[in-house]
Amino acid sequence: MSHPANLRVVMAGLGALALAGCTDQLPGIEGTQSLKVELVSPADPGSVDQRLPDDALSVSLRVQALDEQGQLDTSFTGDVDVYVQFLGSLTPELGRRPLATIPMTAGESAVAAVDLPPVFGPTFMWVEDGSRDGATYATGTSPTLWYRDPYLADISTPDDEAALDALSASPLESKQVTVDGSRYGANGRIVVTGVYAQGYTVSDVECADADGTPPCTTGDYDHVLIYSFSRPKDEQGRNITAGQFIDGFAGAVEEFNGLTEIGFPQSFVSEDPITVDEARIPPPAVVQESWLTDVIEFERRESGLVEIDDAVLCDLDNDYATYKQWKLDIGRGCGAAINVITAGVIDFEPADYVGQTIPKVVGTLRPVNIGSFNVWIIYPRSAPDLTLP
Repeated sequence: MSHPANLRVVMAGLGALALAGCTDQLPGIEGTQSLKVELVSPADPGSVDQRLPDDALSVSLRVQALDEQGQLDTSFTGDVDVYVQFLGSLTPELGRRPLATIPMTAGESAVAAVDLPPVFGPTFMWVEDGSRDGATYATGTSPTLWYRDPYLADISTPDDEAALDALSASPLESKQVTVDGSRYGANGRIVVTGVYAQGYTVSDVECADADGTPPCTTGDYDHVLIYSFSRPKDEQGRNITAGQFIDGFAGAVEEFNGLTEIGFPQSFVSEDPITVDEARIPPPAVVQESWLTDVIEFERRESGLVEIDDAVLCDLDNDYATYKQWKLDIGRGCGAAINVITAGVIDFEPADYVGQTIPKVVGTLRPVNIGSFNVWIIYPRSAPDLTLP
């Protein structure tokens, strides 16, 4: 009598033979499987150590359709779409109008010029056959082009200050950025200007010399909020402090009701021990009444420090009851006021000062911009930011 284990082996073998006898031989996949993208110009795409200039944004491509054998597929005729990949995603997003459409005949295209938007870091062209009738969904990418990494101003500056979304959209929204340098060169630094319960603000500043000696000044769009979700710390677990320099940060560019944020961040600080000098923090921009009718002036200083001088504290309203926001009349009445939040930071009771002129308020500027609804809020950092009568 056969051992049960041997019987199972015999039965398994017979089952395999039976299955083998029922196997169908299907034809292989044929036709275009991929696209070969040749970078015709620039002839030198740069390197990690030698970045292309900012204005080198015109590229030329040649595209070929390749079959299952990796050979030219002369049966392919149609238009393919061109996108650019940088900072972790395609621009424009798939489904939107591509940067360019390149016609191909008998599997090849002529040399085609494509103009790029501002791009950063390692960048490549993405070509796809995906939007026409009978599309093969074949794709191909060019060799890597090397552009500089972004600065703070590249994150915060709108594509067009006159556009409808200038107050509510970042040109790098949804991109993964690493900022580790200043647009001001050797004298530039990234300085922490304020620290809050769920994040901190930084500015790109130009200091007096290459040692980072104060005074340090800043320009339009040189500010951003790093949203850390909790008490901000660097990658070594040390607390972030106003007045310190950081090497840089990495994270996702996000928009929250018109406020540009860096989400899920890493904060890089190599200095050890850390030095703190509040004299490095750039002076706040003084808010002008005219900004209320030229609101791009607020946007230019979003997440930067601003100052309001000699403004009247308005009657408290529902914004204070609901959000602890009290208001300052800067010259156009309390219906066009600037909001301030001091709750939890400064021991201050605004009800005691209604109708009085507040000599000075300093703080970080944050917006709420939803369509035509625009509110500008100042967040003082500590008691010295509030000068009372």
